[in-house]
Amino acid sequence: MKVNFNTHGSDLNAAYQAVISESDDTNWLIYAFDKGTYDLRVQETGNGGLEELNDEFSDGKVQFAFAKVIDPNTELPKFVFIGWCGSGVPELRKAFFNSQLSDVSKFFKSYHVQINARDEADVDPTLIMKRVSESSGANYSVHKESAKTQARVTPVNSVYKKTEIPDIAAMQRESMKKENAPKPVGTNYQPVQTAPRKMEQRWNMSQQNDSGANAVRAERERFEKEVRDREIEKAKQVSHTPPPAPARPVQENDRRQQEEAHRRQQQEEEQQRSRQQQQQQQEEAYRRQQEEEAEEEARQLEEQERHRQHDLATAEHKRRQQEAEERERQQQQQEEEERERQQQEARQREQEAHEREQERQRQQEKEQQRQQAQEQEARQRQQEQERQRQQDQELQRQQQKENEERRQQQTLQSQLDQTADRAVHAAVGAAAGATMAGATMAGSKAHQGVCATVLFAYEASEANEMSLSEGELVQQIDQVDEGWWFGVSEDGKKQGLFPANYVQVLEEEEEEGEEVPQQQQQEEAAAATPPPAPPVAPAAPEVETKGNVAVALYDYAAEEDNEISFVEGDTITQIEFVSDDWWQGVDAKGKNVGLFPANYVELKQ
Repeated sequence: MKVNFNTHGSDLNAAYQAVISESDDTNWLIYAFDKGTYDLRVQETGNGGLEELNDEFSDGKVQFAFAKVIDPNTELPKFVFIGWCGSGVPELRKAFFNSQLSDVSKFFKSYHVQINARDEADVDPTLIMKRVSESSGANYSVHKESAKTQARVTPVNSVYKKTEIPDIAAMQRESMKKENAPKPVGTNYQPVQTAPRKMEQRWNMSQQNDSGANAVRAERERFEKEVRDREIEKAKQVSHTPPPAPARPVQENDRRQQEEAHRRQQQEEEQQRSRQQQQQQQEEAYRRQQEEEAEEEARQLEEQERHRQHDLATAEHKRRQQEAEERERQQQQQEEEERERQQQEARQREQEAHEREQERQRQQEKEQQRQQAQEQEARQRQQEQERQRQQDQELQRQQQKENEERRQQQTLQSQLDQTADRAVHAAVGAAAGATMAGATMAGSKAHQGVCATVLFAYEASEANEMSLSEGELVQQIDQVDEGWWFGVSEDGKKQGLFPANYVQVLEEEEEEGEEVPQQQQQEEAAAATPPPAPPVAPAAPEVETKGNVAVALYDYAAEEDNEISFVEGDTITQIEFVSDDWWQGVDAKGKNVGLFPANYVELKQ
């Protein structure tokens, strides 16, 4: 599972830059995952060093730390990367730890020491500093040392003494004799056993009180002192040898024996001196060898010192070069920061100018909007006044029209009453005649005259009218007028006028022989009365079927086929509220039905 650096990318990069920056006191950071995800976040940062960082690790988490420390050898900053996988981390998370460690190490780019830790012992500050010290290579400490005077090299003393040249031929002749065979030459020489020292003890001159040359010199002086002590001891032994007894008179044999003994003593002394000379020669050869070895070791030490001085000079040169590069980098960074600051200030000034320009434009827009609002308000007031004036005019016209209609209705009603009275008298006479004629008949039929069925219920509004019930049968109908008829109910209990359009004629029976007198009487009655005026009573249902009514406030021309046109003051009826903005209705002519804008009309209450 890969690490997600995008969610908290800015915080992660800011914390990392703070640690590697020389101007920031922050010297450590620690990253951790958000709970239940692989989104890496900054858990904590600080400037208290490794001791403070050590307290941030948790056994149940996967964490990544990055710290800046000072190398104890070079006193230069070093960076340490720590990957922490605690013992309490679930096994599934542990399985992805190595791949996540690789991703985070690529994020940090470069560091000097990497530590994979699982418990507190792995992140102990002392252990981390030891790892840092070991990673620095040569432990140069010349930058910590102060200059000190070197001990003066003194001349090497010698105990060499010139010896006489021995008589080699005589010694060889004497050695050929069996009895005079010399004993094996012994020696008191004992080789000096010196244990090799460790490289850091031989090369780290700052940790020793004496240099390698002083050690060689001391060894050589010790050996020479031992040689001198041995020679002095031998001299003491020779000096304590008792002198020979005084000669006494002896015989010839004794004299020869003495001479022989003296000769043997001389030979022994000669052999002793020869052995001493050989021993001295060997010691001299050994001394020269030791001196040569000491000189060789001194040369090697000097060569090593030169190499060390060269390495120190190289390290110093690199350090100065790094310091120069660091100063140059800091200078470039400062210049870059200065340029960035100037660019930032320029952008800020431009932004401020842009904001001022936007503010000025907003003020202008507000002023224009305010003026437009004032103009709109003025137009609205003017339109409201015009609308009020038109409403007043329309109200006056409606009042006049209603008054005119009321007068016409009164006139028509009076005419209708007169006509109805005349029709009633004629109908009563005709009914009486019909009754007398019907008495002579066999009475085989239940009703006579024109019959009709009531289609709509009608409530009588005048005394000479008859109320109708839907489905009721009306007989003996007399078509007094085109709009009003006279009839009798089926049970004969009621009679009177009723609107012709409220009934439907069923049949018309004619019996020429029997009904001729009745029809002649009705024609005479109808001829005697003048035709009534057009009926007014049926007009009431038409007013009731207009539905919602509105008056046009403005002219409107239809733009689509499903719209209606009207002019100011037109009355629109049968209005249906299709939506809040568009209504449907019938125009003033009553011919066209369509949509129109709701804000162009005003409903009448």
